[in-house]
Amino acid sequence: QNMGACLTDWGVSLACLLSLVVLHRSSRCRPRVPHWFYCFMAVYVSEGVACLAGGFMWAGGVNKRLSFMHEFPAAQQVACGAMMLGMVAEGLFLILTCRELWTSSDSGSLAAKALPEVLVLALLGVLYCIGCAINLPFWAMYQFLHFLALGLVFMAVACFNEAANCSSSLERSCLWRLFIGESVNLGGAAVLTLLDNDCTGVSCITEPFPWESSPCRFGVVEPPGSTCPLPEWFNHGAVMHALAIVSCAICVPALCTLLECGWEPRSRKMRTQ
Repeated sequence: QNMGACLTDWGVSLACLLSLVVLHRSSRCRPRVPHWFYCFMAVYVSEGVACLAGGFMWAGGVNKRLSFMHEFPAAQQVACGAMMLGMVAEGLFLILTCRELWTSSDSGSLAAKALPEVLVLALLGVLYCIGCAINLPFWAMYQFLHFLALGLVFMAVACFNEAANCSSSLERSCLWRLFIGESVNLGGAAVLTLLDNDCTGVSCITEPFPWESSPCRFGVVEPPGSTCPLPEWFNHGAVMHALAIVSCAICVPALCTLLECGWEPRSRKMRTQ
């Protein structure tokens, strides 16, 4: 039933791996690589891990039929945890990337700068383990994913701001491509959210939202899932994953070009003027 979402999730993981190979090759011979570039690489690592684990969650179909964490087999608890924490890490590293774009200096240790995001990720990892132990509903765990939505919004805004204020035509073109790529990713997340209550399963992200159905509409109609407008073999998750692959194809060449031409964020150019 979730075959499309499963295979496209693994497709995103492969796209992230290929993206990392391209980014590494672009940076390995350079005497200095800016922090923002490493942050983007961390985003693709996190996304790749999340989608590799997410494919196993979709393949198991647990979201279609299970509501509480104690109902999940141990292997699925691990897969779901890796998927959620990977997506949280992706969102947090997007926020870290934005912070790097907005700061006026590239000095200091990137590891030290990333400490707030790492601590938040560690805290959420502990909360996930506690949630499994006390048998929280799966929809409560889904709420971790709002960090990814926040990161995508921040990144799209940051790319728009940089592109709108860039004087170089080549750099501006790359920054607009980054904005488009991040917007494509954000569009995929919007599709997932809009169709979540009808398509995800008996547990869904939007269940606690006051304007949405609780329990999720997927499980209360007969037959279950009949209100979902998309086919089971290519559901809203598959749409989001397909758009994420497109986003990789748009963003990675732009990132490599920005690195090659020595682009610096506007905040640093203003500081040196």
